Amino acid sequence: MTRPRHPLALLRALTGDTQLSYAELVADTHEALGFGKLYKRREKVSRWETQEIPPDYTTQLSIAHIHQVPEEEVQRLRWPYWLHLGTAATPRAARPRTREETIDAIRDKERPTVHPARSQFTGPALASFIRKTLATVASPPPPAHGSHQITPDTITLIEDRSNTLYKLVSTVNPVTLYRVARAEFGLTTALLTDSGYDHTTGTKLRLATSRTAHLCGLIAKGLGENIRAEQYYSAAVRAAARAGSRLIASVCLADLAWSHIDVGAPGEVLSLIEAARTITPDPPPRLAVVLHSREARAHARLGEIIASAKALDHTTSALANSTPDAATSLYTNIDDEWVSIAAARAWLDAGQTKRALEQFTTTTLLDDKPCSGVSIQPPLLVARDLLTVIDAQLALRDVEAAVHSARRAVSLFDRTPTGLINQCRRKFISHADAPAVQDLMEFLTETPAI
Repeated sequence: MTRPRHPLALLRALTGDTQLSYAELVADTHEALGFGKLYKRREKVSRWETQEIPPDYTTQLSIAHIHQVPEEEVQRLRWPYWLHLGTAATPRAARPRTREETIDAIRDKERPTVHPARSQFTGPALASFIRKTLATVASPPPPAHGSHQITPDTITLIEDRSNTLYKLVSTVNPVTLYRVARAEFGLTTALLTDSGYDHTTGTKLRLATSRTAHLCGLIAKGLGENIRAEQYYSAAVRAAARAGSRLIASVCLADLAWSHIDVGAPGEVLSLIEAARTITPDPPPRLAVVLHSREARAHARLGEIIASAKALDHTTSALANSTPDAATSLYTNIDDEWVSIAAARAWLDAGQTKRALEQFTTTTLLDDKPCSGVSIQPPLLVARDLLTVIDAQLALRDVEAAVHSARRAVSLFDRTPTGLINQCRRKFISHADAPAVQDLMEFLTETPAI
């Protein structure tokens, strides 16, 4: 009698993954979720499928995340039975490139492409994540006992490095900073996994990990790597919850909601916002601004215009009550300009393009002055805002203005991130015959990139 195929092999077959490509996917997911690094070996997957050797628990959680299986089912059904609940992973062609693939592509003089994709972090998997976050922040895990204890001097150094990396967002090329931040995230997650620490040290290490993961999510989002951004933001939420920091967990949930707007369901964005408010019922004004703005966009995408407009009103009111607050230092860039851009995005989400563009005109984005000299926003986020302006301008068939906005976005950098250049290219695909667009394509080709 033919032996039935292992359920993991069946899931792999849905996307044509080899054992090696699947091992790479699991390892990348494991690291992005904050569980540390894994070796990317085909033999591991082979053992799981043929020798009835189950993966360790964090690896199982990574596989469950890939296939949208709630953690409760992993615990209840045990390996390999919970795999029968899994759905297909994101198709291989739609996944963000790994670092190794990107290096190979550069050596071949090919520019890496980030393909649009839908979130795997949805449905039961997202609901489970929210429940787990609420439970964890209410009852953080105990200190870890390991052979190597982290000293106070070490944790002070890690905190200083984490804070310094965030200060470099506005001054260092985002691609360079991204590489360093990802390495730092790998270091802190490895320390969490492999070392011992007392309660105070563990809390500080988890918060540093959360902050670094948040930075990685911010940069990934700006580079157009939306799925990877969502993975980093979820890792940031998880680390903050395990540290018992309600405020930072809420901040990271708010930005996970921001990422989910572009790759997930609007109703799920509202669930993430509700979770943030459950954890922090009386948020500081700047966090309240952010939560209301995310809520406005979610309602707009659901076609709930009145609810969206009310959320925008709450955003303005919350900003009026805001003052500099060290507790929300991740949101130092929240100002009138930020709120105006958020409102414009919401109107664009609602399909009211003309109103969105009118809102953009109240900002410095449409000025002919250099953006970096006017806005307190990091250049990468200014560039991302300009991409949204391009969407509005193209929707109104103002191709010349959209080309001008694209040139401004690219010119914010001495060496422009390749991800940003690719996003600009994709915006104008349907206008390729326009002379101004042809000039833009030539300009983008000649632009120094990194």
